Amino acid sequence: MLSAPRLILVDLDGTLLGADGAVSERNAAALSRATDAGSRVVVATGRPARLLGPIRKSLQSSIALCYNGAIVLDLASGAIIDSHLLEGRLFRDAVEALRGEGLEFVVGVEGMPEVGIRTEPGFRPGAAIPRASLDELTTAGIVKGLVRANADQFGAVWDALERFPDTLTVTRSGVDGLIEVSAVGVTKGGVIDGLARGWGIPSAEAIAFGDMPNDLEMLRWAGWSVAMGNAEPEVKLVASEVAEDHDADAVAKVLERWF
Repeated sequence: MLSAPRLILVDLDGTLLGADGAVSERNAAALSRATDAGSRVVVATGRPARLLGPIRKSLQSSIALCYNGAIVLDLASGAIIDSHLLEGRLFRDAVEALRGEGLEFVVGVEGMPEVGIRTEPGFRPGAAIPRASLDELTTAGIVKGLVRANADQFGAVWDALERFPDTLTVTRSGVDGLIEVSAVGVTKGGVIDGLARGWGIPSAEAIAFGDMPNDLEMLRWAGWSVAMGNAEPEVKLVASEVAEDHDADAVAKVLERWF
């Protein structure tokens, strides 16, 4: 990428955030300079909206794609701009089909921001998380389904969920044993493509930063993509370049080429 990017897409955990879970002064300053120069900054994360409090203070002018793009949030106001929900019935049907094949796992769901996370009784961690049956969990639209399998079953459950490409999108973002399920087509890359078209910004003028498989579609979409030094191998393979680790202000060091 020779010219300054008009659109900057940045993942949070393992990418923009340091080991302390905060945006460093150098990263924040680089993004602020980019915004002042006319670039649009979009945070793209698997996190729920309720866990973006500190980020909103650091990046008040930004838009965030939460739950891997299922919720589009205005960081300054906290208002939901758009949502892409997974029909509960489709998630329930997939879960019941897989269990009918003898696969063992437990599930949870992320509802709209005011609902939060709810899980089956056997799901961990979090003793304070509300527990319910599968039928109760899937009575309405959900922003993200959560499937937790042990090490012996993880691969088989993942492969089985991918047999529903017409109804589900399957990914993960680094939490051991946890598979994330969204509505078909809901990925960071898919959602930002629609937003960027509305802003009149082609993918060739975008740069994306990430470290985990849930960043892959976003990295492939952007004209220039940057994997963190701590990124998983499959992420590094698709990136235009590999930067330093997330805890070394890697995002800022790249953006300082232009800002």
